[in-house]
This record gives sequence, C-alpha cells and structure tokens, in this order.
Amino acid sequence: MNAVLPARRLHPWSWLFHAAGALKEIALPLLILVVLRREQELLVSGLAGAAVVIVCAYGWLRARSFRYEVLADEIVIREGIFTRESRHVPFTRIQSVSERRGLMHRFIDVTELVLESGSGGRAEAVMRVLYPREAARLAEQLRLHRAAQAAPADPGAAAHPVPPGEAAAASGQAADVLLTLPTAELLKLGLISNRGFLVVAMVAGVVSQNAEILELVPGADRLAETVEAGMGEAAAAGVFQLAAWLLALLAFALVFVRVLSIGHAVFTQHGFMLTRRGDRLRVQRGLATRIDVSGRVGAIQRLVLERTLLHRLFGRCSLRVDLPAAVVTSTEPVPRLDHLAPIASPAQAQALIQACLPGLDLQALQWRPLHPGAARRRWARTLLWLLPVLIACTLLAWWLPTLPADTGPAMLALSAVLVAASGWHARCWATWAAYAVDHGVVVWRSGVLTRRWVLLPEGRAQAVMLRRSPTDRRAGTAGLSADAMGMTLSRALEVPWLAESDAVALHARLWRASTPAR
Repeated sequence: MNAVLPARRLHPWSWLFHAAGALKEIALPLLILVVLRREQELLVSGLAGAAVVIVCAYGWLRARSFRYEVLADEIVIREGIFTRESRHVPFTRIQSVSERRGLMHRFIDVTELVLESGSGGRAEAVMRVLYPREAARLAEQLRLHRAAQAAPADPGAAAHPVPPGEAAAASGQAADVLLTLPTAELLKLGLISNRGFLVVAMVAGVVSQNAEILELVPGADRLAETVEAGMGEAAAAGVFQLAAWLLALLAFALVFVRVLSIGHAVFTQHGFMLTRRGDRLRVQRGLATRIDVSGRVGAIQRLVLERTLLHRLFGRCSLRVDLPAAVVTSTEPVPRLDHLAPIASPAQAQALIQACLPGLDLQALQWRPLHPGAARRRWARTLLWLLPVLIACTLLAWWLPTLPADTGPAMLALSAVLVAASGWHARCWATWAAYAVDHGVVVWRSGVLTRRWVLLPEGRAQAVMLRRSPTDRRAGTAGLSADAMGMTLSRALEVPWLAESDAVALHARLWRASTPAR
C-alpha cells in the first residue's frame, strides 16, 4: 500500500517533552528529598542530578524510537525502546482527535496530537510532539477519508476520479459555530461548579502523605494552636456555640472554594468554542494550555444534561457527551471531548441536543413513571445505611463525657429530622423519575436537588440487562441496565423499579435496536 505521508519521526525537541512527562513522576519525591536532607547536600545533589540525566536519556531514546506513517486508509505507529511495537490503526476506528498546546509548546511552536478509539486500554497514538503543519496534515487526511466514506456511491466515479485538490475543496465546508462562552458565563460556571475542591483535595493529599512539609510553612504551628483553642472554647460554651463556630468555618471554606472554582473555570475554559464541520464536533478552550479536541457525532454513545440547584438558580445547565474514547484509561492525562457545554441556557442545550440527535424535543416527550412502590423502595435503601450511622452518632453524643450535656438531645432531634428528610427526598425522587422513548432515543430523568437527563440512542446499547431480585418479584418490578461501547467505568443507562411489563418491553426494544439485521 502506497504511503500518503512517508515514515517520519517526531519533532527534534520531542525528547524534552517525553523527559518532562517522566520527570513529573519523580518531581515531588526529589523536591522533598532536597528540602528535608540539606545536611547531606552533596549526596542529594548527586542523586538528583543522576535522576535528571537518566530521565533525559529516556526521553531521547523514547522520541527516537517513535515513527509514524500515514497510508491511504490507516496510520502505522512504530515505537518502543526494548520491546518494539507496531500498530496499524484504520481511520474508521479513530473516534476522537485531540490537540494540546501548552506554554512550552507555543514557545517552541509544536503541538501534541492524540488519536483515540473505543477499543479500550490506552490511546491509539500519543504523538509528543509534532510540527503544527504535520498535525494539520494528519487531521486533514482523516477528514478527507471521512468525507470519502460518507459520499454517496457513484457508478461513474471510478471512470472519472476526482482530483485530490477538488476533493479537499469539496470537503472543506466552513465550520458552524454552535456555542461560545464569554467571560461572564465562565464566572457563573465557577460559582456553580465545585472544581475548587480539586485543588483543596490535591493539597490535602500531598500534606497527608508528607506531613514534614507543614514544618516549612511560616506560622503553621500558631495557626493550628489557634484553631484548636477556638474549638475548645466553643465546645466548653455549649453545643449551639460550637455549631455556630463550625458554620462560620464552613462559610469561609465555601467562599474560598468558589474563588478557586472561578479561577479554574477561567483558566481551563477561556475562549471556549464548539463548532461542527460535517460529522465532526470540535472544542477549543484553555488559557495557558490551549486544548483542541474533536469527535464524530455518529460516535456519541450518550448525552447527559444536568441541572444542579445552582444551575437552576442561574438559569443554566451543563451538557456532557460520552464517546468511546472518553473513558479510555491511560497512565498519561490526555484531553478528551467530554463536555459540549460546560454551562449553557436550556434553549442552547436543546439546540445542541437537536444538532446531535435530530428530532428529539425534551419538552414534548411522553414520560412514563416508575412503579408506584418506587418511593418506598428508595427510602428503604437509604435507611439501610442512614439508621446505623444516626444510631451510632446518637449513642456517642450521649456517652462521650467531653461533649456538652445538651449534645445528646440535639443529636436525637437531628436524627429525627434527617429520617423525615430522607423520606421526603425519596418521595420527590420517585415523583420526578421517569423515562421516555422518542426518535430512537431512550431518555431517563432522575434527581431532586440535582436533576439529570440521560439520552441514550437505542443502537448504542452494547449489552442490556434485566434484573429481578426476590423483592422485585414479590412487588412486580424490575431494574434495567444498558452498557455502551467503551464505557467501562459506569453504566450508560440505569433505570430501577420499573413495572415489570415496562421493563420487559424496554429491554426488548433496546435489544432489537442493538442487534444487527441479518
């Protein structure tokens, strides 16, 4: 088979990025070793220098061993230092193409290209790094192949082939802009999301594993003593003073986390633009690191529309998409097309759903409710873990001598409120939960404070399971689950406590749609 692009190596500076990726794995241990072992400066410096040299040598060998060749309908990847590996990746298998350009990438004028399919495991190809023109040629070759596959069959095409230049012009229609996010929307996204917890969790994880770091923070001891003394004084004053102190601390934490969330939203989603060209969706976003990811509309496994309490307060929602490559596990973080709209108005979300699933209107669906006993079953499942926790906390509140005397009665009253609230939550959940089928799409809605709509095209179900426990058989109910291609971390669809006749009918419908015609 003739090569469209001959076998090539990566960019000459590619070794630097391979070395940087390996250095990230040992950067924190090296930093702690250098800081905490200052009395052995010569030995530590030698170990750190040797580690850097080994990492650089590894990066150079890894980059030199990587070659790629673009053929007419596939790309061939050859890589490996000691174990050589050769992979043939047909263009038809490639579901997602992503491009990442950080500050160093832009300084050297290079880009990182990732090709993924729904086969599971790692990405099909992580090209770290390429000239931008080489990445553009690969993306163009993939687009031309998609256009040729989608073109209608013409008996005279073989006798009158289209020149490559004309084919490129025919497939080069302008991209349609589906959604952009101005700065005001990013500020709302930061207030709605909880991404600030990622920073807090990362810092807490590092500190918990390396408590010695706290000794290097100025005033850390005095701050810990002040917090401990304040909690002791509040506890001695009474349970209500302690609750007020904890509420004030919680309010400060919430404000701090929201500020971090706003920074995360602006940093990661700056310049967000969703476009569509033919069958491909493309998202560009990022401030310091510019992310460019794309995926096929025909490869969408499901859409998830979500509206939290804060979303509804701001009149917004989010729309997530699952592609076969979107849940591929990898040791290297790679950007993926996961959100069509991190934040959008309901009208914008409906327009995006129409673009991906033509004809589907969420407002006009005929919803079918769950079994009448769903609320009781939901409450019983919650009480299985809630009651033991409340009983244990109430006993501790009565028996611990260090707590104020009024802690026990307050905990007992709080337990009664929580049990009643769980019953109300179960009833509201069962009242809202329902499913509908329209235009070949199964839609499942659920939630109370956070409401979710899961949209699964019938033909995307790879496996369909009908579950009947002994309780289900007595109550005349059944649960239905469906898996989609590449989604190994969670079920694509999970509908509990359906009436048995509805569950059997929906199971048969999904099974027929997923079974290829003979």
